[in-house]
Amino acid sequence: MSSCLARTGMLTVVNDTRSLDAGGVEQFLHRWYGLEGGSHAVAAESFVPAELKTWHEAVARAGVSVAFQDYPIPLNDLSPRPGGLLPFWVENQHGFEWAVKLDDPGNQVHFRESGSEDWWPTGEDLEDFLLHCTIREAIIGAAEKFTVFVAESLLNDALESFKMLKFPALASEEPETRIWSSLDALARVTVPPVGYENPGEKIWMVTVAVAGDASIQKYGSRFNIENSDVVPTLADVSDEAPPF
Repeated sequence: MSSCLARTGMLTVVNDTRSLDAGGVEQFLHRWYGLEGGSHAVAAESFVPAELKTWHEAVARAGVSVAFQDYPIPLNDLSPRPGGLLPFWVENQHGFEWAVKLDDPGNQVHFRESGSEDWWPTGEDLEDFLLHCTIREAIIGAAEKFTVFVAESLLNDALESFKMLKFPALASEEPETRIWSSLDALARVTVPPVGYENPGEKIWMVTVAVAGDASIQKYGSRFNIENSDVVPTLADVSDEAPPF
């Protein structure tokens, strides 16, 4: 784990009712997409865990796309594997998949890499994992967002008003990856890709995204990004092209 995250107390789990993650998936969808929702039941086999059925119902009520990279397996396609494992979530390149054990009362989520027969615990239960992935996908699919590189010594100031959420990195991510939340924005903090490292000081790649009815301007101004109509790419925010 990064010394910056540990040293500055960023590993503290913050239970803030104002945070975008408070209240579960349905509350998050309401806050992020500005939707009231309604009643929408979905059909599911009896073996499907209640948390997973509830997630699909909340998404159906929202009536918007909530998966932009990784994705859930449709309820109709869910099928238990030998040993009682139920895969339900897939990485976009099919490099990883996530499952729950149907005989596990705690609904702990496990993952495996493509081609492997070994399943490993993620450290999250099903309810937390589904909220985690919904929030992560919201960042990926946000219309208003930008990505910048921040020196480790400046990360606290850059994320002023944000609180780190409790979610660990997914198996498909760098282990230092964390998600942060303010009242109307999310931030994903991870290590930069190869070619963007700074030999003088550790830097972080920070992607900031705002909810549909929020302005990205107040966050962009922290990083001298003034045009909220532009979603910067890695090339836009790098001082020079990476050496590859």
